[in-house]
Amino acid sequence: MVIPGAEKELHVLGLSLLPGVYMRVLAQTVRQLGHNDLSLYEGLTFGPEDLKANDSRVFVTDAMIMAERALKLAGNEGLSFMLARELRVTIHGTLGFAALTSPTFAGALDSVRRYLQLRAPFLSMSWTEADDHVLVKLCTDFDVPSLYPFLVETVSATLILLTEQLLDGGDVEKRGFSLDNGKLSGVSVRLGGAEPAYYRQFADQLPVRFEYDQPDALLVFPKALLDVPMRLADAEASLMAREECEFELQKALKEQDDLAMAVRNMLRMMPGPLPSLEAMAERFCVSSRTLKRRLADKETNYREIVEWVLKDRAIQLLRYTNQSVSEIAYQLGYADLSNFSRAFRKWTGKSASEFREGGPDPVSEVGHSPARHLNCRPCGIKVLAPYKGHE
Repeated sequence: MVIPGAEKELHVLGLSLLPGVYMRVLAQTVRQLGHNDLSLYEGLTFGPEDLKANDSRVFVTDAMIMAERALKLAGNEGLSFMLARELRVTIHGTLGFAALTSPTFAGALDSVRRYLQLRAPFLSMSWTEADDHVLVKLCTDFDVPSLYPFLVETVSATLILLTEQLLDGGDVEKRGFSLDNGKLSGVSVRLGGAEPAYYRQFADQLPVRFEYDQPDALLVFPKALLDVPMRLADAEASLMAREECEFELQKALKEQDDLAMAVRNMLRMMPGPLPSLEAMAERFCVSSRTLKRRLADKETNYREIVEWVLKDRAIQLLRYTNQSVSEIAYQLGYADLSNFSRAFRKWTGKSASEFREGGPDPVSEVGHSPARHLNCRPCGIKVLAPYKGHE
């Protein structure tokens, strides 16, 4: 279904819609690779003509069907990298403009982190500071294991290509980040799974190295790169664009049908300590009782969602920083180290120290096998010890 123009205001769909322009570009890319793009639309309630309006929207479920079909047609030809090259900054609307005009790369990255779901509702992004690097992690909220590698590879390549285009080249070189054998020094993309055969065809065209068979899907940036100005930096224009994105996000969150997913994604974007149930309910303009009831309808509760987010952050901090276990527990909001230790052993089957020394995640990690734990869906985490502030 396509919802163009003012008609879309009649639908209370939250973050379940995707800009139609992305599907239009996907179809065009499939056609450029020599395939019949009309087959992507079979059985759907819209066609190419419906996607011509710049403000058209499609259901995420329909977008997933189109993406799966495109992947079957052209996935082994490097569709992800071809598509990333076509997704230029202007296609992303106000989000692209907010990033383009940010005073620094840090501001651009923060805009993408906070508002990515407005353009890609199936993905959310968080970052962790690890010594002298920033680790940007991508997660998906839909159980589409066949699509996950394609989605993450496409979004990662898109972000990297935009980074190269939007940074002030002169300032980049002054800070020691000049190209090294055609690659931006200190920056890399880490992805799970085996290296695809088509990667070598595109490797020389990419400004950074893509590393496969990694435990997490991450974009790695040196901290010093965060201070580099954007090529078209304009603080006032960037603020106006962010305010428009914020209005769009808050409206979408209030209208979100799956409130459990919305709460989880909101928590991912927040620094610690995480807010109480009452504070979160206020953000969504509902009472705490209503929030509890709507989460119960999804067979979860606020405490479980908070614990899931904390577990994910704990693993990132243990894996990629040199912080002590005590420091990590405190950063996550645990007043008592023993409470954190018991919770972490339940999540992973190991103590925090054993996990840090052992490398790859254990199979028992909250219901995920090592091959699928990146598909960051809620896992019914059970709380072992009281965590301050959450119900």
